[in-house]
Amino acid sequence: MRDRDIEVALAARLYRAGLAKILILRAFSDSIAGKTSFIDELYASARGEDAVIGQCIADVAGVVFEYAPQTTGIFLRSGPDITVLPHARIATTLTTDSNALIYIAPTIEDIAFVKCRLSGRKDVAARLRVTTPSGVRDLLRTGHQELLADKAARMIEDFRCEYSAKTVLTGQQGILIGMLITCLLLDALEKQQLGWRGLHVFFSLFFLACVLLRLVACKRASGDDPPPLPAISPAELPVYTVMIALYQEADVVPQLVKAMLALNWPRSKLQVLFLCEADDAATLTALRCQVLPQAFDIIPIAGYGPRTKPKALNYGLLLSKGAFVVVYDAEDRPHPDQLLEAFQHFQRADEKLGCLQAPLKIANAHESLVARMFAFEYAAHFQSFLPWLAHRGLVLPLGGSSNHFRYDCLIAIGGWDPHNVTEDAELGTRLARLGYRADMIARATLEDAPAEAGVWFRQRTRWFKGWIQTWLVQMRKPFTVLAQLGFRRFIVYQLLAAGMIVSSLLYPLTLLFMLSVSFCWLSGSDVFARHQDILCIDLINIVMGYLSFHRLGQRALAGAMMPGRILPWIPLYWLLMSLAAWRALGQLNTRPFLWEKTPHRPARSTQETPDRNQ
Repeated sequence: MRDRDIEVALAARLYRAGLAKILILRAFSDSIAGKTSFIDELYASARGEDAVIGQCIADVAGVVFEYAPQTTGIFLRSGPDITVLPHARIATTLTTDSNALIYIAPTIEDIAFVKCRLSGRKDVAARLRVTTPSGVRDLLRTGHQELLADKAARMIEDFRCEYSAKTVLTGQQGILIGMLITCLLLDALEKQQLGWRGLHVFFSLFFLACVLLRLVACKRASGDDPPPLPAISPAELPVYTVMIALYQEADVVPQLVKAMLALNWPRSKLQVLFLCEADDAATLTALRCQVLPQAFDIIPIAGYGPRTKPKALNYGLLLSKGAFVVVYDAEDRPHPDQLLEAFQHFQRADEKLGCLQAPLKIANAHESLVARMFAFEYAAHFQSFLPWLAHRGLVLPLGGSSNHFRYDCLIAIGGWDPHNVTEDAELGTRLARLGYRADMIARATLEDAPAEAGVWFRQRTRWFKGWIQTWLVQMRKPFTVLAQLGFRRFIVYQLLAAGMIVSSLLYPLTLLFMLSVSFCWLSGSDVFARHQDILCIDLINIVMGYLSFHRLGQRALAGAMMPGRILPWIPLYWLLMSLAAWRALGQLNTRPFLWEKTPHRPARSTQETPDRNQ
């Protein structure tokens, strides 16, 4: 039979089985418009009807339909090559009585082959089973879960071990830090005030450079509405993979699924991977209670290696079949057209554009002071500072969500580092070092900020710990990094990475110094006379730091109102960040790979859901 005849026969069988005529016609028209498979369009458009579609395909092919079993006794013609898994449509397994069964999710061409070639091979036909595409994928994943988990945990080490944070400090770095601490202690014992003053002035000037960098960035803000997107044919769109790492997120699953279904992309070309820890029964159950399209896969991940988000993303990358990959968080509500904007931006650029970062906007700033300050900080970062860095071609410290990548680029640079707890910032640095660019797009993703100080504090501790990890890894070979980035990008990177770490650690010490010198002045001591020059520098730095942070956020908000005042609370907010930085430094020594989970909850109002016009 010809392919068109098989499609007509399948459509007739589906109609007799009770599938809505409008769904069948829509699948036909979508397959023609998008140059896709009629069967793929059926599975994509008829949610919850997988068994009906699979049974009708089996009837047309003249083969038995059966759900794929959960077993690990699998043999592939290609052997243990896991690169075939995302695209495989056939799997062979052994039954308890050692009989081989062949499970297949056939295409129209496969049905024609089965009807033509297997009519006289009753022995083979008796072992052949038609199942759903997700059934084949689950069968193959189950049989290779240990191999996949091991590969995901070792991906960056197999690529280049010098980029891995598995070793926190190299021997050489440990010796240098030990020598520095020894010199400082000896200097203190000898009461060499000149050395301490010189160090104080150096760090003060370093902090001033960080402040000036943000003041310069104030000149560029992206508060305007995104421009309209040109029309594009579905046939021109490739497969796009969405990856979401989930852990203890059962409460937000309905909201997350709704947000993914709202994405403006052909359903048959959208692969969504829900990456869950295998022992997270609540989240897995919540996902399985949802009626998901065929290409929305629930993937339990074996607990091999570090239990971190980047390891889960590596696992998903091994199963990705999209030409482009985007990462979202559990509470994200991306703009429906965000994938379209990212794809068109990639199409206009060369292949060295490896990543696009969408802005992250906080939707619950009204809930608490912590959430309000977080929202203001995100506005400054994603709508002013990052666009300025991208426009200048500088190293872009990515956010942990709404990162759009070329799949080939991710594979070329070795995926994510599973031992780095701030995997986004590390990946942005590695992209730049290996010759790729990162840029910004306009359509945002709505997120929720931690509304409780304790939750915010644990999250910020993890971020600081990851930044310290990242900087230590990059500075293993500083001259190599200098050669790869160039002088200008290298200096700005130091102001970004080391500047944030050092300024956060020294901020409370600077405040103590200023208070102590001021107290001495009030008490008539001559200490003030000896330190008034440094006190003036510190005072200018602190005030300019507050004002630059406030100005950057104001420019980003472009007149939008924030619930409550911001400027008076910046000193306290920075002090909390400093405490988180010191806690991160302690954790780096005792629990370097601990991933402190940030809990999420569903959005509480319609103002916190994505809008196509935003």
